[in-house]
Amino acid sequence: MNSRPVIKRFTIVILVLAMAGIAGWALLQGKRDPGAETAAPAAAHRVAILNGVTVVALDAATQAQSGIRTELLAAANYQPETVTYGSVLDLQPLLDLRARYFSAQADAGTARAMVAASRQEYERSRLLYQDNKNVSLKTYQAARAAYLSDQARADAAALAAQSIQAAVRQQFGATLGRWALDPRSSEGARLLDRKEVVVRVTVPPGAGSAVPARIQITANDNRRLPAYLVSPSPQSDPAIQGSAFIYRVTAPIAAGTTIVAYLPTAGHTTRGTCIPAGAVVWYGGQPWAYLQMGSDHFGRYPLAQKASMPGGFFVAQGFKAGERVVVGGAQLLLSEELRPQGGGSAGSQDPDGD
Repeated sequence: MNSRPVIKRFTIVILVLAMAGIAGWALLQGKRDPGAETAAPAAAHRVAILNGVTVVALDAATQAQSGIRTELLAAANYQPETVTYGSVLDLQPLLDLRARYFSAQADAGTARAMVAASRQEYERSRLLYQDNKNVSLKTYQAARAAYLSDQARADAAALAAQSIQAAVRQQFGATLGRWALDPRSSEGARLLDRKEVVVRVTVPPGAGSAVPARIQITANDNRRLPAYLVSPSPQSDPAIQGSAFIYRVTAPIAAGTTIVAYLPTAGHTTRGTCIPAGAVVWYGGQPWAYLQMGSDHFGRYPLAQKASMPGGFFVAQGFKAGERVVVGGAQLLLSEELRPQGGGSAGSQDPDGD
């Protein structure tokens, strides 16, 4: 019996089994390898566009790991504002004038006392001289000269004090001057102790004739502070056109600091909601915020026609009170949304849209 056909058939069977084994091993390795073919579908389901809104899906574990936090939006009212500028006044010149005024007051008091004494001496000498010339004419004339000289010094001291008062009014206004020159003034004491500072705010032309008694200002940290009207300012900032007014603020802001003032204007109050500052992300040169849509979906919505208000931005549309907005981890949601999908380049999208 010829054995060659048997060996040939056996060799072919061995080769077929070997090729099948290699193919099976390659298939198994392909299932274990997290390559681009399998990664792209897994990543694609995390971002979708529903009714024109970009939605990011994150499971509960990923949300906890990323620090995603939400808050309920509350209703808010907004009154239109006029934004203007001003500066914190340096009160050292006022303090110098105050010291000079008190010194002038002391000099005037001393001069008045000397006038009272010399007047008595003059009256006594005059009566004695007229009563049979019981004193000499020279003594009488000397008493009269002393009295007139003391009276002139008292008048000069009183005029000096009045001039200082006028200088205070010219520079700081009547109300602020009254506080500073009255040693019993509680308002003046708060200014001296720097518990309060005064700011000069310039109201631009056309902002309205009614100057608000209460406004808000921001300084270095952009935190809004209430400011209360003191009086019109007798001096204005030559760099800003408009009428100047003095306001007092309970904050130790450094003199010379430029401030931004927000003046409420007449008009209808608009009802909407306040988006917290921590919820705002910027993309494409526009502010956005993420609203929670279900337990594991977050939609990115634009802040259209926003207005700055304490703690964030006021919006009248696009958001409603009672909705949950992302206040922690919003930037991570944007990064997840812009993460390259399907093997795209990591630098293909710019979070700022530049």
